[in-house]
Amino acid sequence: MTDRLRIFKTLLWTLVGLAAGITVARFTRGLGATTTLSDSTPWGLWIGFDVMGGVALAAGGFVVAGIAHVFQRGRYHHAARPAVLTALLGYSAVVVGLLYDLGLPWNIWHMTIFWNPRSPLFEVGWCVMLYLTVLVLEFAPVFLERTRFQAAYRLLLRMQLPLIIVGIALSTLHQSSLGTLILIMPFRVHELWYTPRLPELFFVTAICIGLAMVMVESSVMSWLHRRKPHTDMIAGFARMAAWALSFQLVFRLGDLAARGHLGLLASGSRESGLFWVEMALSSLLPLALFSVPALRVRPTPMFIGAASSVAGFLLHRVNASGLAHIGFTGSTYFPFWTEFAVSFGIVAGATLAYLWIEQHFPVDPSALDSESAMKRMQLFELPRVGGLRVWLGDDGYAGRRVYSLVFTLALVAGLTLTPWRPIVEASPVVRARGGRELLVGFPSGTVRFPHEAHIERLGKEACGVCHHANKPGDTGTPCTECHADLYLPTRVFQHDTHVAALKGNASCVTCHQDQPTSAPVTKPCSSCHPAGKPPSAWAPKFASTTAPGLRPAAHRLCIGCHQVEAKRASLNRPNLHRCATCHRTPVPHEDVVRPVTPGSRGVTVP
Repeated sequence: MTDRLRIFKTLLWTLVGLAAGITVARFTRGLGATTTLSDSTPWGLWIGFDVMGGVALAAGGFVVAGIAHVFQRGRYHHAARPAVLTALLGYSAVVVGLLYDLGLPWNIWHMTIFWNPRSPLFEVGWCVMLYLTVLVLEFAPVFLERTRFQAAYRLLLRMQLPLIIVGIALSTLHQSSLGTLILIMPFRVHELWYTPRLPELFFVTAICIGLAMVMVESSVMSWLHRRKPHTDMIAGFARMAAWALSFQLVFRLGDLAARGHLGLLASGSRESGLFWVEMALSSLLPLALFSVPALRVRPTPMFIGAASSVAGFLLHRVNASGLAHIGFTGSTYFPFWTEFAVSFGIVAGATLAYLWIEQHFPVDPSALDSESAMKRMQLFELPRVGGLRVWLGDDGYAGRRVYSLVFTLALVAGLTLTPWRPIVEASPVVRARGGRELLVGFPSGTVRFPHEAHIERLGKEACGVCHHANKPGDTGTPCTECHADLYLPTRVFQHDTHVAALKGNASCVTCHQDQPTSAPVTKPCSSCHPAGKPPSAWAPKFASTTAPGLRPAAHRLCIGCHQVEAKRASLNRPNLHRCATCHRTPVPHEDVVRPVTPGSRGVTVP
């Protein structure tokens, strides 16, 4: 093992340990403790980089497998196994990254049981699951090659070409469907990134980034192991990448011209500047390097061009799935350091898995043989001293101690530095505003409640449903008197106030009956604070001295009543209990959706 590889692994274990500490906070305190995401910007770095970008980074698997095996280009066979392994680990990392971003990650399996064939995400999810299975079968011969299970090895080798073809078909579907996910948000994405041809564009860019990623991987592995780079193979990939980048560049600029948006490139806006940075990194610089034959045989220019292309196309995915939304929503978003740490930690974990598999299985047979020879040579080697570092003989022996130390220190740092904010932060609400139509829950979680319409339809006898606990002298105490926060419970019982109002300690038996020191035998609040007359069957029975947050209380009360009303044939509103009855989007959210400029695409707010 070279010194470069040792230092590189130490850095990777540090990133994994830091991400592990943040993971504890993420899955115990929620997204709010580890991200700067919000309701107006629900997609951020974890979707743009970990999921959208991760799927694209793993595209080298189907690209190189198709070139080497379907088109029978023998000179690229050497890159097929590393590319398939990268794809296998890349898609596994995408699944892990998705678990971080899901609000309820334990429900990820629901997609396999509760089908929604009209959803683009349903198609993406199933294709990713199936393709991950295909990648496992594609790479299985590498695990079996030097074992005694030769019958299974030969069977999988015969199935290799059909599996590669199935994998290419599945990749074509889900790589393009990632663009389809963004098509359903025309009022959120800037015109420089939104186009009806997003599915085709995402597939073309996946081919470009797949070729570039294989070049980066080959260059980095050669440098870490101090091996001679595969110059001829990289030059061939660079030539293909030049054609792919040229087609992508013409496709994208032609699409902007066809939609009449080329003028936006010179608008001087933040979005136009971001677009030019993206194009320079992903296409212009790599194309300039890959198009010169003399540079294609030099490792450094090829690595710079490939790394630039990978960074540019990753920026494209982040822009299309998050940053390009900010201008329309009027929100601000920059990832918290914990988001970067988790993303880099996932990539570091996949890289460590790659290095371990490469070390123990014939991903690159020549590299495995040289590694075995090095281990035999180091079996009885004494500890080596270099500068301030002491490496304790055998790489495996030393590595387990050094890497476990840096992992533990980084884990402690992650646990210490992550802000342990409350799971639910205070979201106070004010009294409902309006007359015939009330604004309930203002300023956050606002719902328009047609007050007069409910009275006309249900009669004043139904007032006790909402006004189920009145203060002394009130006939309709507002909800916010008891439900003062949108999510957090409110303590509504004030013991000292009751004692003072009932003339001192002698009044304890008024509420506590014969056992004045026992809270469980307290009289119900409704005995002194009656609800509307007559009392409603839907009015909740008080069992504690705290009132739930306004949101859970309203949901429990309103949805239950709506479910009963929805069954009335005379009303003819079978969907009355659905969310959209009260929560109407994207209009009339005038307060949160910024009006778009005349003539541009988007939702026009009246």
